[in-house]
Amino acid sequence: MVTFVPEHVTARRKNAKMEMVVDHLFYIANRIGWDHVGLGSDFDGIASVIPGLEDVKCYPALLNATLDRGATEEQLAKVAGENMIRVWTDVARIRDVMKAEGVLPVEDVWEGRQWWRYDGYYQMPDPDPEDKLGLDWYGVPPPKDGLYHETCDQ
Repeated sequence: MVTFVPEHVTARRKNAKMEMVVDHLFYIANRIGWDHVGLGSDFDGIASVIPGLEDVKCYPALLNATLDRGATEEQLAKVAGENMIRVWTDVARIRDVMKAEGVLPVEDVWEGRQWWRYDGYYQMPDPDPEDKLGLDWYGVPPPKDGLYHETCDQ
């Protein structure tokens, strides 16, 4: 899943551009194949966004940029969802087989498991993995503004 985390496409967050995400997508696809690539924006867990990729309303521009770069319609369909549907179909099948065999999920059998949380800068032990304190992903209340832009340029 190609992420939209600014720090994953460039060394400086402020320099991140949508074209860098497309570069990242092609880099991965050219090495492992278009059957194994998808979009994983991380909108639910990033502290800043790339201009032009502020939210899912910006996907059409990203998909057009991918086509403009040279991806085929078939490759784009895989990236935009077909690969994910194929994988989750297999996951559901394996889940059913494991359930029939009585296999428990790892979370149910891993005694002493340490959960982790990311605060936007550092990974740390998670004191509240079930989020009973309502602090969300980062373990602190999210900022009231400054995370996302209102609109995206298409």
